[in-house]
Amino acid sequence: MTKTAFVTGANKGIGFEIAKHLLQAGYHVLVGARDQERGESAVNELKAFGQAELLLINMADLQSIDQAVDTIKQNYKHLSLLVNNAGIPGDMHKVGWEFDVEELEATYQVDFIGPFALSKGLLPLLIANKGTIQNISIPIEPLSFFNAFAYQTAKAPLNVMTKSWGMSFEKENIPVEIFAVMPGAVSTDLNGNMTGDFVKTTAQAAEIIVGYVLDDKNHNGQVINYDGTLSVYQ
Repeated sequence: MTKTAFVTGANKGIGFEIAKHLLQAGYHVLVGARDQERGESAVNELKAFGQAELLLINMADLQSIDQAVDTIKQNYKHLSLLVNNAGIPGDMHKVGWEFDVEELEATYQVDFIGPFALSKGLLPLLIANKGTIQNISIPIEPLSFFNAFAYQTAKAPLNVMTKSWGMSFEKENIPVEIFAVMPGAVSTDLNGNMTGDFVKTTAQAAEIIVGYVLDDKNHNGQVINYDGTLSVYQ
């Protein structure tokens, strides 16, 4: 039976390349996008690599997330992989105290609350199919070269969710694996398509990300750096 995956934010950037890699690995991929026209354009391109279908979802809208969950439960009962890729960075150059509360709430909604709600909604299906939740995340320690206040404070709880749920899955003998991958610096429109010797293409990032899905190893509860090392929070 063909495995089914749902990738959010898959109409462009890293998500598009994740979808492409999964299709090439034989997955049936539901391409999550919030805009129908852009989503359909991406799906038309991805169909060259396998069975791709559009599933509209807006990670800033809980009703949209609930509708997507219902659609999957009704029509894609064999879903075994959820990739929480969609995210927004906020202003990555603004000093922390300059943010409005509304800006932080908007980033938090898309980067954590949305993935939490989607994962929770699909969890019964993933349990039934012994599935996997993969979160695409970032380092949350502010550094001189990466001090993106809104982005890091919104992704931090996603990393906590990864470790917390993973611990609970193991303790309760729940047959679901959850882990996060931090692909490092990647050239996307979120960062103005930055360049540099240390910057990966979206295809290179997706190869790393999907590699952890396909390696047949147990990564439950792990937050994995691009170089394979694990992030440990004390």
